[in-house]
Amino acid sequence: MGRALKAVEPENLHVTLKFFAAVEPNVIPEIQGIAAKAAAQQICSQLALTGLGVFPHAQRPNVIWAGVEGAGAESLIAIAEEIEEPLEKLGFVREDRPFTPHLTLARVKARPPEELHELLARHAKTVFETAPVEELELIRSEPGPEGSRYTVLGSFPLAARAT
Repeated sequence: MGRALKAVEPENLHVTLKFFAAVEPNVIPEIQGIAAKAAAQQICSQLALTGLGVFPHAQRPNVIWAGVEGAGAESLIAIAEEIEEPLEKLGFVREDRPFTPHLTLARVKARPPEELHELLARHAKTVFETAPVEELELIRSEPGPEGSRYTVLGSFPLAARAT
């Protein structure tokens, strides 16, 4: 779809549970503790990447995403809810809308081609892939001209595999 879209590099695909703007380095250990506790309360499970959509709306998309469903999505929602209160106590603004897990696939940089609307309609309910949810990572994102650079600041395993 040409220059109108900038795909997320495969190694950078992730589900964002909470976005922090600037974070003081001395607060990172507290965030790590909150993340570790929330992760330990959930079990490893599978999620399904299902359907394509856009934010904020089809007439003016900024982001193209795949939906996230299944037990893994439920775990992600539970973690997102679990971390809100303790992070608010640290001074981070509470989200004002419910968390909806999604995987950002591309960013729209210019007017997208008409084929995008057809693609979205054709794959609105398509199940693309399943993937395990096994850990929560705290990641630093540093924007740059070639795209964001990610650094893992902590990795926190979920409790155990579901049987």
